[in-house]
Amino acid sequence: MQTKKLLLTLTLLLAVLIQVQAITLEKKLIGQWQYSAPTAPPNYSTGQINFNQDGEKLKGELVIEGQKVEFSQITTKGEEVSVSIYLESTLITIKFKIVNDKLEGGAETPDGPVAVTAVRKK
Repeated sequence: MQTKKLLLTLTLLLAVLIQVQAITLEKKLIGQWQYSAPTAPPNYSTGQINFNQDGEKLKGELVIEGQKVEFSQITTKGEEVSVSIYLESTLITIKFKIVNDKLEGGAETPDGPVAVTAVRKK
C-alpha cells in the first residue's frame, strides 16, 4: 500500500514538473524573432517569427515579406518547441530548441530538411 502511494506521489510530482517546464519554455518564446533559413527558397529564407500568449494558450505566426501566416499548431516538450504551418498548401513542421537566447533547429519540407535559426529582436 505504501509503495502505491509513493508511486502515485512521484508520478504526480513528475507531471507537475513537466507542466512547469513547459510554461517556462513558453514564456521564453514570447516575443519577436528574426529568422534565417539560408537553404530555403529565396522568398522564405528570412523573416520574422512572433510568439504571444493568448489567455493560457501560446500562439504564433510567421511573417514573410509582410505577409502573416499563423501557426496551425504549437507544442512544447522539454526544451523543444515544434510548430506547424501551412505554406502554399503544404504542411511544414519546424522544431527548435532555445540555445543562449537563440532558436536553433530545422524544418521538414517536401524538398528535405532546412536548417533554421532565429535571434530575438530587441
